[in-house]
Amino acid sequence: MNKLCRDTASLLSFVLALILGLTAAPRLSRAEEQIEALRAPFHVGESVLACGKVAQVSARSGVAYINLDRPYPNQSLALVIWQSELAAYETRFGKLSTLEGKRACARGTIEEYRKSLQMILKNPQFLRLMTP
Repeated sequence: MNKLCRDTASLLSFVLALILGLTAAPRLSRAEEQIEALRAPFHVGESVLACGKVAQVSARSGVAYINLDRPYPNQSLALVIWQSELAAYETRFGKLSTLEGKRACARGTIEEYRKSLQMILKNPQFLRLMTP
């Protein structure tokens, strides 16, 4: 009987450790979700990895825009880079205009601004060029 109690206690300890391990295990959250830029309207306010073809790169008054899928004003998602961070992006990627026609993914929060969707990029590590 003593062996049976020890075996039962060991089994219960194992099951409890397993349950605690499963509930503590990291899970993919919505923050880790990868989406196509075309699906951005369904993810406003969420942090995602959004991917699309760079259709247009433009700059004006202290800001650069990387428009995904279609040129402005019909872009699926605009990636916004402020002038203060532009040098870091150009160090990593060269002139941003060379990104046109390439597939890119960016990590950040999708926001609505003046009836368009955008993602403000603050670090070049959150922008990736994808191989075809």
